Amino acid sequence: MSETSAEVAVLTIHLKGPFRLTGPGAPGSLSRRAQAMLAFLSRQPDLRAERGRLADLLWSDRSAEQARASLRQELSVMRRDLPEGMLMADRQYVWLQSSGIACDLEGDGVFLDGFDLASEGFEDWLRLMRATADAAPGAASQLPEFKEGRPRLAILAFDELGVTDADMFADGVVSEITSALSRVSDFHVIARQSAFALRGQPLDIQTIGERLGADYLVEGSVRRSGDRVRITVELVSAGDGRAVWAERFDDRMDDLFDLQDRIAAQVAGQIAPNLRNAEIARASQRPTADRTAYELVLTALPHFWAHRREENVKAIALLDTALDHEPDYAPALAYKAWCHAHQCCYLWSKDAVTDRTLAIDLVARAAPLVRDDPASLVALSAASALAGDDFEQADQFADRALTLDPNNAWGWLRKGWNAIYRGCTDESLTYFDRAEALSPLDPFHFNVLFGRSAALRKMKRYDESIELIQRGMRAGSGVVWAYRMLFTSLWMAGRREEALETARKWRDSNPDLTPELMRALLPKWFHEPEHVELMLTMFDVTEN
Repeated sequence: MSETSAEVAVLTIHLKGPFRLTGPGAPGSLSRRAQAMLAFLSRQPDLRAERGRLADLLWSDRSAEQARASLRQELSVMRRDLPEGMLMADRQYVWLQSSGIACDLEGDGVFLDGFDLASEGFEDWLRLMRATADAAPGAASQLPEFKEGRPRLAILAFDELGVTDADMFADGVVSEITSALSRVSDFHVIARQSAFALRGQPLDIQTIGERLGADYLVEGSVRRSGDRVRITVELVSAGDGRAVWAERFDDRMDDLFDLQDRIAAQVAGQIAPNLRNAEIARASQRPTADRTAYELVLTALPHFWAHRREENVKAIALLDTALDHEPDYAPALAYKAWCHAHQCCYLWSKDAVTDRTLAIDLVARAAPLVRDDPASLVALSAASALAGDDFEQADQFADRALTLDPNNAWGWLRKGWNAIYRGCTDESLTYFDRAEALSPLDPFHFNVLFGRSAALRKMKRYDESIELIQRGMRAGSGVVWAYRMLFTSLWMAGRREEALETARKWRDSNPDLTPELMRALLPKWFHEPEHVELMLTMFDVTEN
């Protein structure tokens, strides 16, 4: 189809009241998503939007790859049904020919009255437009009410240095970052068109935050030189302008779309944990009695990821308080299941049956409630493996989490451990690498090191395995349960004196543990039975 076709039909999109398309050549019917796309494009500056933005808007429940494939299929059908030359597209953008479109916003009706689409991204945009008095293209307005008090994040237009104003590369990067962050359930991402409406206005951070209703802002710049590109990104608190996190990414201008995807994944992977840490600090300043269920879960996380017996008990207490506030609060149920699984796996429990049963029951309660929350799905994956010995279900939960949010570092961490439990050591290393690349300063980084160590021990690369455990124990201060891993790797390496000293340290940290309770508490690991049997010998070697 050529942009210079002989004549472009003029159609009118009616947006007040029910959606209608009238004029010469107007199709008798269009799919709901086609109508949604036309409505959205008609309200964008230049009637144009990035393909990634449209895919995420209309297919929020699908993975990025599935959403883009669905967009390609929908565009093919629409270009067949609409008058020639009305809808245009290239590899990066989709747009409407301005000479072929008129938009009717007259009347007192509700914007797209009665319109619904099972896509969270579009629903957010629709609420935003209905809240805008005149629904003007690119207008900023008050945001819809968000649930659970979760923070609101806006990604501002990036400055592009050293190129012409017509260059759209930086906008493409921002679109991909927005799409990636929109898949994270820990915060709400404000519609991109609202953030871009403030482009070029001389406003300070606090004013921008107030205009957008944002708690945090992401800003950045793009500079290109030859085939190299440098992208700087900063996460700031909108309330006081304080920098929460900043990073610089250097890459090559090889494939434009692959580059944008790579940058978006790295930014999303690092913004999520840094924003979470800022929210934990904020919530911790409030008295425990005044915290919401969401805030109680947040403040439980540092105790949970400490991987220490006494800290795990504190995490469970906070999660219990959250459930007193909201008995069906899925994140609290899911993390509590994970905590009780820790009680078993790390040998902190004195009653294997009770903690294991509690974890399994909590998984069953939480599973139908988590819906599209990747973090809760990851928690259910861990609990299924560590307490339920159900490694297939654990993989299903992790896969579902990563379909929703491919940049979830904890999801890749759990995929790595699940691969180890299934005996797929090479596969596990790929997953651990992905987790570390996404969140190199993650509080669970020590568990990535332990995972790699377990894989290398299975490969009989004992010295490397030992070095990783030692690094992990330095990174996770007080994680004394890992002495058992260190003991087996040292023993297998023939370093018996070091192994015996390690076994004594482990017994000192577990004075009341018996071989029978240990066997009952540990997951049923079939991938490496010699590891389990060696751990049980620690009782004998420390008594001689």
